[in-house]
Amino acid sequence: MNFKQLEAFVQVARSGTVSAAAARLNTTQPAISMRLKDLEHSFRSNLFDRSARKIRLTPVGHELLEYAERIQLLAEEALTKFGSEKVMTGHIRLGVTETVALTWLPKFVSSINHRFPEVGLELDVDLTEGIWNRLNRGDLEIALLPGPVGGPNLRSQSLGRIRYDWMASPSLNIPDHLISPKTLSLWPILTFGNDSNLHDVIEEWFQEHGVRPRRVDICNSLSVVASLATAGLGIALLPPSIFDDTSKLKLLETEPKLPDLEFVAVYSRRTESPLVRSIVEMAIELSNFKLDPSNSLKD
Repeated sequence: MNFKQLEAFVQVARSGTVSAAAARLNTTQPAISMRLKDLEHSFRSNLFDRSARKIRLTPVGHELLEYAERIQLLAEEALTKFGSEKVMTGHIRLGVTETVALTWLPKFVSSINHRFPEVGLELDVDLTEGIWNRLNRGDLEIALLPGPVGGPNLRSQSLGRIRYDWMASPSLNIPDHLISPKTLSLWPILTFGNDSNLHDVIEEWFQEHGVRPRRVDICNSLSVVASLATAGLGIALLPPSIFDDTSKLKLLETEPKLPDLEFVAVYSRRTESPLVRSIVEMAIELSNFKLDPSNSLKD
């Protein structure tokens, strides 16, 4: 048994496929298969049930996984304390929603690559629910998404808050005075799919004021929603800090306003490591969302 065999074992256990583990460890499928075969020979026991398309752990495999993850954690802690971050290895699966992707994600990824050049990074950009589900399945080490969120096996830290306001094309000739939810509902509303935190926020905002929009068009991309709003096809709830070209999109003054949307960095206690903690600390430092303890949207 050696560290590379345990590393391959952990990656296959987490991803469920040899091909995914090979990609994350930057090696070949035959190399991963050989490491698993040698590890199983060392324990004289099958660690995986290979009868299904997505291989699963046997009872022995489940028991070994706990030890293997602890060994990896100890190795990372030793490198952190006695070695250099430049030689730290590993693979981090990071899930983010599009608001993060359109703001400070490039700077964040660049900083991770510079600080941990030997650490592989796999990015997954999706709606809130998709990222949340992958985190809970163990398919992600870290998620950056709207909060607050929580659970008995999760750690969550605030990344700050970002403002969302109703915006529309000047071509719609919407009045400049304060607009109520009832008046706003007369125009087509561009919103996000049911998997998005913002979909629930918009739906609840109208419901709280006893109105239903005349027309609702759904899209699963923030940038596409903004593009449709720019084309005059409806009103959208967007972050003005991203879409700030007043010649294309006009900020609408509504009463009441929606509170700012909080974002959080979330990771599982099960996969917590010095590397994961360091990357979360970098996210908090590099986030350009306002770290203001004012109002935030609730789940």
